[in-house]
Amino acid sequence: MTSSVRQVLALVVVRWQMLRSPGARVGTVLTAGVVLWLLQAVSRAGTLLDEAVLVTALEVAPGAFLGFGVLALIAPLTAGGGHHIVPPDELVAFPVRPATHFLAGLLLAPVNLVWAVQLLALVALTSVLTAGGSFALAAITTAAFVAALTVSGQAVAWLVVGARQSRRGRMAVGCLTSTLLGGALVLAQSGNLGLLVDATAADELILTLIAAGSGDVARWWPATACLLAVSAVAYVVGSVACGWALRRPSDARMLRHTATLRRRRPPSTPLRALLAADRASVWRAPALRRGGLVLVLLPGLAVATLQVPWESLIVLPGLVAAGAGLLFGVNAFALDASGSLWLASLPVSPRLRLLSKGLVLAETVVAAVVVAALAGAVRSTTAPTPAQLTAVVGAGAACAAVVIALSLRSSLARPHRAELQGPRDAVAPPGALAAASARLALPCAAIGMLIAASANTDTAWLPLLVAVPIVLAAVLSVMRTVRRWDDPHLRARVLQTVAAG
Repeated sequence: MTSSVRQVLALVVVRWQMLRSPGARVGTVLTAGVVLWLLQAVSRAGTLLDEAVLVTALEVAPGAFLGFGVLALIAPLTAGGGHHIVPPDELVAFPVRPATHFLAGLLLAPVNLVWAVQLLALVALTSVLTAGGSFALAAITTAAFVAALTVSGQAVAWLVVGARQSRRGRMAVGCLTSTLLGGALVLAQSGNLGLLVDATAADELILTLIAAGSGDVARWWPATACLLAVSAVAYVVGSVACGWALRRPSDARMLRHTATLRRRRPPSTPLRALLAADRASVWRAPALRRGGLVLVLLPGLAVATLQVPWESLIVLPGLVAAGAGLLFGVNAFALDASGSLWLASLPVSPRLRLLSKGLVLAETVVAAVVVAALAGAVRSTTAPTPAQLTAVVGAGAACAAVVIALSLRSSLARPHRAELQGPRDAVAPPGALAAASARLALPCAAIGMLIAASANTDTAWLPLLVAVPIVLAAVLSVMRTVRRWDDPHLRARVLQTVAAG
């Protein structure tokens, strides 16, 4: 482990030196400082305790801790085991150990807006549950829980990555995933999902936190020691699984290159040709293909399982749209990768290239929003009012337009090189993705809450009236982005960065 730690520290130093802009370095330090300050601030939530807050905390705490566990398991799976500190094609000449890859994924797990927000929620709940008692003991238990689930999630992800290197392994993983999803849907449909939640150790963990707050060390230490032991075992298993997965040769690319393909009719227009190439780029990239499937299935399954009320469905489109933009929209020209310079030499209008990227991004965002909204509408327990219906439509349209506008602007202002050939490749470095998630999620959440407030007036046309100016502002932003794209110097910088870094 010592060698792995030294290698991770060396990679962190390399990544820090790759941040050549002083603003990027200052922003990284300030972001870390803000997160630590927020953790310290929410740890005092227990001082604001009243009876209503305590009752609410006892009700939501098991679900909050269980939700973090689900996120800790799913996030590494969508990233193919975790993110890179430094792109692997830049480390070919260096003997990086498999344990280093595993440890680097753990180090980058907090560089995720959803992960950080859920951690803040867990710390706040821990403070409330231990109000007037020993917060330090409970904080150790919460930290052990977070570590155990995060390390276990990384270990499971590497086991799945290794299994998927063969055709039989991919079939087995697909069957297991389908079985789990189908079982969750059956339980949700039958109303027995609560039995699954009760079968977990979430309630026992909450009782341990309460015991820690009251100073009951005899009740506190066995559960905490068990969580720490799980972390240690999962680290060893994950390191071994990472080495096994990286050593296994994959037959996926061989099968793809030897498959028989039917000749297609040539596109009738240059725009259709560009659209076909961009859609194929999204589907052929393993990371984008997996992320797109999760983006479509996970929100729809979550809202269908939890039976989200219509008041919450109004805010949902914004969060789903922000996630769709992170898939590839914040660095849309990464779809072309090293072929950007060759595609730029074709006799096609530059605006058509930007239009193609925008249309493919719009298809992805709108599809994700529609699937999530329909799944929530089908499983909602109450009938919507006309104002709530128009609010869901208005929030979906406004948030989708804002995400498209912000993503296209980010693609021009902050391009990154990304090959998107491996399962762990991403369209941008983890820190850039975390910053982009904040830039997308915060405006969308604000728009959702604003339109939800307008729906409370029971005036059907008011949510649409609120959404129209937002959509128009997004359209104006896209028009400005198009005019910026006409600048040949800007195009050269973006394409050169995407193609060669």
